[in-house]
Amino acid sequence: MNKTNLTDVEFAKEVNEILNLIADKVEDHDIEGLIDVDLNGDILTLTNDKGVFVINKQSAAKEIWLSSPISGPYHFAKDGKYWQSKNNAELFNILGSELHIKF
Repeated sequence: MNKTNLTDVEFAKEVNEILNLIADKVEDHDIEGLIDVDLNGDILTLTNDKGVFVINKQSAAKEIWLSSPISGPYHFAKDGKYWQSKNNAELFNILGSELHIKF
């Protein structure tokens, strides 16, 4: 994985956009109201019948961290246009698969 070098400002802006995008997509697709969405600053929590997903910004490492009740913890770094973990898992693929939402 080749980390993309982002300035602190670029990183903060991009992660805030991603957290808002995820929150909006989940709310748009959850027409039955089965997922509780809470975006509070740099922390997004999604709660469903599987448990609590926590997605947050780690500024010092310039990573997005995901804690999933299904597949466990991930640390994602920007690699080109994707946010990938060390084992090449991609943020939106993991969330899409586990939440049954297309990003």
